Amino acid sequence: MNLLHVCCAPDLVSAVVKRAELRQSELFFYNPNIFPGEEFLRRYDALRKVCEKMALDLPEQHYFSEDFSDILDSFGAEQEGGARCTKCIELRLRKTACLAKSIGASSFTTTLLASPRKSIGQITLIGEKLAAEFDIEFISGNFRAERDELRDLLKGVYRQSYCGCLPSKNEAIRKREIKDSKDRERLEKDFKRFVDLWDFRGNVIPRSRIGLKEISDLKEIIAIVKPSALFDDIRDTELGDRRWLKTGSYNCRIIREKE
Repeated sequence: MNLLHVCCAPDLVSAVVKRAELRQSELFFYNPNIFPGEEFLRRYDALRKVCEKMALDLPEQHYFSEDFSDILDSFGAEQEGGARCTKCIELRLRKTACLAKSIGASSFTTTLLASPRKSIGQITLIGEKLAAEFDIEFISGNFRAERDELRDLLKGVYRQSYCGCLPSKNEAIRKREIKDSKDRERLEKDFKRFVDLWDFRGNVIPRSRIGLKEISDLKEIIAIVKPSALFDDIRDTELGDRRWLKTGSYNCRIIREKE
């Protein structure tokens, strides 16, 4: 038996889709870094939804925020991706390895290997070190599935906007505010008559609201506004049957029916 540490619902879906054998794992939801408590419950509810969709056994709900206190006190000022994150990953994997050993599991792993924001190499080093310490196998690899494979399974499922702890939340807010400010300035400078489209940032935008014919101009607007999706309500022939509009670093989903 394998014990699979689950960091969040989206990464669980990705891991199981990419590595089908993980579907047989015992799930362990241990994330004392998540702040605040309401966010923990929100993520657990998302996990419940995907477990129902994928016919997986829902792990027990335990919130041990005090387990993360020492790390937060010692490394709270570290930037995301630094020593605080390393200690946090080790805390969660150590707990997983210890539990795996105690229940007689032959191996353990984590859905953190599916996260696009985490280093697979770093997680593997920590996992293998703990595997040697507890004399148990650590299953490593790239658990990142393609977005198209996940869309239906994650429809209506909450997706978090920050890793978990308070410092990561504050850093995500700061980065988002800086990005919002830069994009807003660019929209006002380069597309002054389309400033009202800013209201669609993070929301579905109808193709009919963007009075531009050229796909290159459309892509530029989409890259600035960053809507959650482009609703092709006019059946733009230039878009054809595309499912995504790629605009450099930002890829916008194209839908033909209003969600």
